[in-house]
This record gives sequence, C-alpha cells and structure tokens, in this order.
Amino acid sequence: MKFLSIMGNSLGCSASGERLVSAARDGDIQEAKALLEYNPRLARYSTFGVRNSPLHYSAAQGHHEIVSLLLESGVDINLKNYRGQTALMQACQHGHWEVVLTLMLFKANIHRADYLNGGKGSKDNDFISEFDESALREVINRPADGGITALHMAALNGHVESMQLLLDFGSFCL
Repeated sequence: MKFLSIMGNSLGCSASGERLVSAARDGDIQEAKALLEYNPRLARYSTFGVRNSPLHYSAAQGHHEIVSLLLESGVDINLKNYRGQTALMQACQHGHWEVVLTLMLFKANIHRADYLNGGKGSKDNDFISEFDESALREVINRPADGGITALHMAALNGHVESMQLLLDFGSFCL
C-alpha cells in the first residue's frame, strides 16, 4: 500500500508539471500562477523525451509574462533541452523579441543558473544580482550542441528585432 501512495504522489507531481507545461505553452497566466503558488518547484519540471521545460514552451510561443513568472519562481534560465537549446534560443528561433528582452532583463540569474547546472560557481556569486556584462555575453554567445547561438537562431529565421536586441546586448557572430 505504501508503494501506491508513493506512486500517487509521483504521478500527481507529473500531472501538475504537465498542466504547467500546457499553461505555459497556451499562455494561460492564471493557471500558471495557481500551479506555481501550489508548488513553486513545478517551474523546474521538464517533459520526458525532449526535456523541454515550461520556460522553453512559453519562450517558443512568445508568452513573455509567463516567462517572467517562471524566472521569478527560480527556474534555471540556461536549461537546455535534448537539442542543446535554451529558452533564449527558442525565443530567437520564433522571433519573440519581447521574450528575448525579458530573458535578457533577468541577467541577475545568470550566475545562479550556471551554479545550479554544475558549472564552476563559487559561494561568492551564488546570489549576485548586479549586471555582469561578461557573463551576459557568455550566455548570449553560448552555442547549442550543434554550434548555433541565439543570434544564429534569430538570423536563420529572419527575426530582425531579436537579432538587434542580441547585438545591442553585446552578442557577436563567430
């Protein structure tokens, strides 16, 4: 009986995570808020297989308010899916300049995200909240597994506004 109880809790979390993914994908801000109030850790949920998070889905669909909500909940801004793409790359790919700007404005989370991903963070920079231009450039220019950066994604898909935002924030093309 204890096994069923554990499985029920596990499935419940998965079901709530899928509901958050649906809310993020569909732009349902009220549902997303309610789910995150219920369990803030749902922001870190990733779908099976493609490992897309609610942040990936909301960025790809252009829902900048949900992107902000998820980032405020402490989601890893640099989380990669199975293709090595971040939410920033997906926003650039689909031309959602408002999401690109929102992600860039959350620059305070850059060090914390790297630390949570097992990067080389120190105790001193766990909670850095000031603008760090070199770290921002590193994130903007970090290539996906295939060597494509967020700037490449915007350019390849003809999204001039996203390209300009990235260039204004110091992106460069190799």
